[in-house]
Amino acid sequence: MYYKAITHDRSGAEETSSMIKEVVTAVLVGLALPAAAQAQSGQDDDAMVCRPPQQLPGQRVYGPKVCKPRRVWDDLHRQGLDISADGQSVGESEKFRTFHCPSGAVTC
Repeated sequence: MYYKAITHDRSGAEETSSMIKEVVTAVLVGLALPAAAQAQSGQDDDAMVCRPPQQLPGQRVYGPKVCKPRRVWDDLHRQGLDISADGQSVGESEKFRTFHCPSGAVTC
């Protein structure tokens, strides 16, 4: 199937102006979306956030789904901590160990 090229009866200056407006609009929308998401997440500190079950170390079974208020998860992650797969104990998060421990170290 062949497609016809779309032709416009605009002058070069009008076309350039139109393209600039489209680019500026796209940039402004792109900047506004993350700010709106941050504002929304800041309002929902008490919203419950659930982590799906995680595989227990050395086993084929999964631990429980863990639900905590967003504020609790944020506090834990700020300290480099996370709730383990068993859903009860708190320990260093994998992400924290990956970025802060020397390679090959057993513990930080």
